[in-house]
Amino acid sequence: MKFRRLITAASIAILPLAASAATFIVPAAGTGPGANDSRWQSELTLHNTSATPTTIGLTFHDGSGAQSGDSVSLNARSTMTISDIVKTRFGRQAATGAIEVTVSDAMSDRVAITSRTFNSSPNGQFGQDIPAVNSNDAASAGDVIVLQAPSSATDARFNFGIYAVTAATVRWDLVHADGTPAASVEQSYKAGTQLQYGQGIKTLLGLDEQDDDAIHAVVSSGKVIAYGSAINNQSGDPTFVPGIRARVDIRLNFVGVDLNEDGIVDVFDANHDGVLDQPIDVFTTSGFPNYFRIVVTGPNGEPATLELVDTIRDAQFIDVQTLQYAPPSTLKGSTGTLKVRATAAGVSEVITIPVNYR
Repeated sequence: MKFRRLITAASIAILPLAASAATFIVPAAGTGPGANDSRWQSELTLHNTSATPTTIGLTFHDGSGAQSGDSVSLNARSTMTISDIVKTRFGRQAATGAIEVTVSDAMSDRVAITSRTFNSSPNGQFGQDIPAVNSNDAASAGDVIVLQAPSSATDARFNFGIYAVTAATVRWDLVHADGTPAASVEQSYKAGTQLQYGQGIKTLLGLDEQDDDAIHAVVSSGKVIAYGSAINNQSGDPTFVPGIRARVDIRLNFVGVDLNEDGIVDVFDANHDGVLDQPIDVFTTSGFPNYFRIVVTGPNGEPATLELVDTIRDAQFIDVQTLQYAPPSTLKGSTGTLKVRATAAGVSEVITIPVNYR
């Protein structure tokens, strides 16, 4: 790693500390009519394992963001179920969205959150459990979320959706069962919005469903929670499809990182998944920034442009490949990642560089 002397002035602001809370997201909830004469509603169940009562915040989010807020008091060691919550608690007659559940940090491991969305139809009542996800566990830039569509496109329809924990950009890829890439659409989402695509392979990606289709939600920026639901066309019975986080071979040629700016790559991405195979050491010595080159080209050797996915203090590209980074001493002894968006020949991918702060 090369260092260059840099003299800077720094100022420190002392800010007041505020109580923090844990945020959980039920990514899909709704009320109202659906396809094939179905009628949908969601119930939310909260259980307090603590000997102390607590207050829990509830907020409904739809495609426009946060819409309705409320809170409930949960007694010690008690259970509360809110039936048809989107209608009874948030006042909507027909809507689909997400429920944000806010719990104090002290109670975050003492409140169990479960939800069930079910369909009442002439054939009976059929439901699916939809788990709450800690917002800290949302997928972020560089992650790929796999949503597996039904094995029979004739017997079942497939809906999928997304909740944007932060402002985000996602590329939705359709991959047929034989591995053929069939369609791709990029969408941007505002923070706090939820969108569900009914029969999304057709309505979003413009193709008819096939048996064993797979959806890849490739996160380009931000943090998201993606999910799917397969509904049997005859019975109306839904099955929740969790998003499975995975890695894929990226479409650019990410060779690795040249730590010494001498034209020799020192750490490689040998398996071509867009993640450097081992962490690099980044030093927190004041006044001595780190400099290293990120070596990446297009599929046929085209030059790539690079940009940081997230704004990072004291990190900037000083030429097309060289990153200057002077992390604060407070990071010493910790680990982290740098995420860089590389674009070449009309193709963009997120590259992840694990870091040890020394």
